[in-house]
Amino acid sequence: MIKVLVLSQHAERYRELIEDVGLRGAELHYALDLEQALPVAAGCEVLFGAPDLLASALPHCPDLKWAQSSWAGITPLLEAERRDYLLTGVKGIFGAPMTEYVLGWLLALERQIPQRFAATSWDDSRDGHVAGKAIGIMGTGSIGAHLAQQCRQMGLSTRGLNSDGRPVDGFEQCWVTDQRLEFANGLDYLVALLPHTADTDGLVDAALLQQLAPGAIFINGGRGNAVDVDALLAALASGALRHAVLDVLPEEPLPDNDPLWSVTGLSITSHTAAPTPGRAIVEIFTENFRRYVEGQPLNYPIDFERGY
Repeated sequence: MIKVLVLSQHAERYRELIEDVGLRGAELHYALDLEQALPVAAGCEVLFGAPDLLASALPHCPDLKWAQSSWAGITPLLEAERRDYLLTGVKGIFGAPMTEYVLGWLLALERQIPQRFAATSWDDSRDGHVAGKAIGIMGTGSIGAHLAQQCRQMGLSTRGLNSDGRPVDGFEQCWVTDQRLEFANGLDYLVALLPHTADTDGLVDAALLQQLAPGAIFINGGRGNAVDVDALLAALASGALRHAVLDVLPEEPLPDNDPLWSVTGLSITSHTAAPTPGRAIVEIFTENFRRYVEGQPLNYPIDFERGY
């Protein structure tokens, strides 16, 4: 039997879902935090759960061979010193919720939904629209590609930015990261869906924001390291940006007394853009466990050097 530790604040929910499908060959243990995990950590060959908790458990799992993250972001595991195991992530399940998030905000802002929701007098001012506008998506993986395809259905032109400029379905054209200023030129909407790596630090800076169309909208649903917050605030203050929506920040949770909460034109959504679908996460883990037992390559391996 392979000793498996499920370590997550959602461990009990994962227990129910795993029991529904079964996991042959596994000796399963469940823990909500490191304290609960310590008595069973020794001898665990497989870890499944939240990256921050898994990172804290690494020193206590000398026999670890494979860890399955339950999050899209795996920064805590990348920052840990230990890398002598196989790490797998989750893909293919966040495209739809992130697309809802991005398009929901764009439509709300263009159609003045917040103002009309709070209206107490007649206001027949003309709403904006998204059709015919240009959207640039930084990050053309499965999430970005799903968003791009839906944007094209709504009449938007789509540009992509990735590490090598490779073409991706859903994008009319893709630029390499070094061409980010050309990519951003004249965009009405800019969306960042980038992983947290050294190469993505500060990519959304003053130079990039200056390339956008006047009154553009910026949304960050990726990772907080990609945005120069001071440059973003300056663009909002000058009117170069009409609105910015940040789902992620360098510090989370953002303290209640942080001045960012009161910045005009800035909305903060508390890392809620793409909620993790528990059943789909468990399906990825159980399929990978079957592959692990059978000696097959696992789905969605993470390259520690690249960070994704």
